[in-house]
Amino acid sequence: MSRRVLVVDDQSLMAMGLQLALSGRGWDVETSSGPTAELVVAHATRFRPECVLLDIHLGSGTGSGIELIRPLMSTGANVVMLTAESRRMVLAQCIEAGAVGWIGKGATLDEVDSTIRHVLDGGTIIGRGDRAALLDELRLERAGALRAQATFQKLTHREALVLGALIDGLNADEIADAHYVALTTVRSQIRAVLQKLGVRSQLAAVAVASAHRDMLPHQTREGRDRRRPQFAGHRRGPDYRW
Repeated sequence: MSRRVLVVDDQSLMAMGLQLALSGRGWDVETSSGPTAELVVAHATRFRPECVLLDIHLGSGTGSGIELIRPLMSTGANVVMLTAESRRMVLAQCIEAGAVGWIGKGATLDEVDSTIRHVLDGGTIIGRGDRAALLDELRLERAGALRAQATFQKLTHREALVLGALIDGLNADEIADAHYVALTTVRSQIRAVLQKLGVRSQLAAVAVASAHRDMLPHQTREGRDRRRPQFAGHRRGPDYRW
């Protein structure tokens, strides 16, 4: 009997191509793109694959592949991420959730085929030491994010906006000009930011906070994100709500 593989990817052409290629090597392969997480898991429950090749970034209806790892494992499958993702902390989350490892989407058919066979024969993709180091990095990253969040909560909304603008490369004059507020007001807010972050310079504040830019608010208008390209050097009139 052919060994079963389920390919979960919202890029149907790629999934079908992989299905045909692996089927030609003797695998029993089916594909699923959802369009919901529940349907993917239902497919796996019915098909009972020994291995699932799972993309991390699925369509909006299905959501994150990371959230599917444990439900797919519960069907008895080994989960291998097949992804173009290269960010270590995202890949670490996959390992934490139970994935055996990952294969890049640029891998050859021989590499995909041999990896599946290796995993189903009881082999590993990531060594024990590398796995432990990756998970340690993830724990440190989360601890840093919690510390940053606690620090940012000390800032007023306007101070947080100013800090975000500094990270984006604006100086006090540009911030004051863009928001139509007095330069003295912006400088006062910058001093407050430095004091609350426990640093002495704007460069130090940016160094402390830049890794967590996504936690800081952006100036918005009609629900649109106002990052630097719209923020600096463009006078927008009084609709900048400060």
